[in-house]
Amino acid sequence: DVLKKASTPLVGGHSIDDDTLKFGLSVTGAVNPQRVWSNAGARVGDRLILTKALGTGALTAGLKRQELTEEQLEEAFQSMTLLNHVKPSLGDLASFVHAATDITGFGLAGHGMQMAQASQVSFRFQYSQIPLLRGAQEAIDKGFLTKAHRTNFEYTQEVSIFQNLEEREKKILFDPQTSGGLLLSMPAEKAEEAVLRLKKDFPSTCLIGEVVSQQEKALIWEK
Repeated sequence: DVLKKASTPLVGGHSIDDDTLKFGLSVTGAVNPQRVWSNAGARVGDRLILTKALGTGALTAGLKRQELTEEQLEEAFQSMTLLNHVKPSLGDLASFVHAATDITGFGLAGHGMQMAQASQVSFRFQYSQIPLLRGAQEAIDKGFLTKAHRTNFEYTQEVSIFQNLEEREKKILFDPQTSGGLLLSMPAEKAEEAVLRLKKDFPSTCLIGEVVSQQEKALIWEK
């Protein structure tokens, strides 16, 4: 059903006999090179939009430890199963997206770093505007962390400036997302309308920062 929503036919496959449930897809296709969203086109003055809330890494870690229940992760499950098919929501504004990346295993910090460096700019984030899944900060406070929280911090610490953020707050920036949202870079004059449109299908969508000229550090995190 989800593949149909993405206009993607399923062809073939094979099964694995294993102790752990696994499901994966390999995607093959073609795209008009003039319509590609890459992570290398963010421009100074753009606003940064995040389409899903953060926290799936800490929440699922708590579930694996049997410290959290599936009911407590209901919002996270809804987020993870929401298809990142944002172009229909954006409509004609999709053509104004200068750069984009998904926020997955490297967290907001890791994928944000990659996008800023590829675009030869810096990103200034407003921590207070970053959407969090229900219970995510509490899960982090209880120590429901993964190896990726540490490796994502190590991966990005040399390119990050933290201004007045508490240690507990920083950890959500390194939280590895499963089926996280998209980080979009758009002109400031189009960004607010884009957020309004996206919220209809992606209710956690928020403006979380802006693109600035290349600084000494790629990522600037403000309170």
